[in-house]
Amino acid sequence: MAIEELHVGGSIRLKGPLRFRVIRISGYFSVDGSVEGEEMDASGAANIDGSIIARSIDVSGALRVSGDVLVDELSSSGTVKVARTIRAKKVKISGRVKAEKIFANEAFLKGSMDVKEIHGVKIHVARGSKIHGSIVACEVTVDRDAEVESIYAKRVSVGRDVEVDTIEAEEVSIDKGAEISVVRYIVKADFDKNSKIDKIEKIEKVAKDITYCNK
Repeated sequence: MAIEELHVGGSIRLKGPLRFRVIRISGYFSVDGSVEGEEMDASGAANIDGSIIARSIDVSGALRVSGDVLVDELSSSGTVKVARTIRAKKVKISGRVKAEKIFANEAFLKGSMDVKEIHGVKIHVARGSKIHGSIVACEVTVDRDAEVESIYAKRVSVGRDVEVDTIEAEEVSIDKGAEISVVRYIVKADFDKNSKIDKIEKIEKVAKDITYCNK
């Protein structure tokens, strides 16, 4: 089924696969199958029983996908649940996300993320955010009061009162009040005297693959 432009204010269920240019959802939208198109705007609830391929997805309501999401730009201030993987050039989140993995060139994360692994080039974790999973990237910045399970990167900068279980990186910078269980570094580790680090080790290689950062 092909749709040029669809506005959903009530409730609609469609049989996929579905092709579209623009879909705007303020009600309830459900597709039994995969979806491919240009622009999806979900201020209501969208349930896709398949995968999504799109240029841009903006969620201020709720989006549930039983497959994968492949998108140029994903922006969400609502709730996003993806059963498998999100692949994007740019991700901007200020709500809740649950997925198996996220791959993004650039990601700004604010809120609560339940993601096994977040891979990227440049990842910024905003103040007070909680990341339940690992971050693997070239450059990672974590703002104050945030919590991250583990970070594997080329460069890591951790703000005040941040909590991280494990950091492995070429270069690490840690501000005061931060609590880190284990820091493993290759080149340099700078940390404030008022930070708390249980264990510091010098290593030769980061456990996760970040060789793409040297290209």
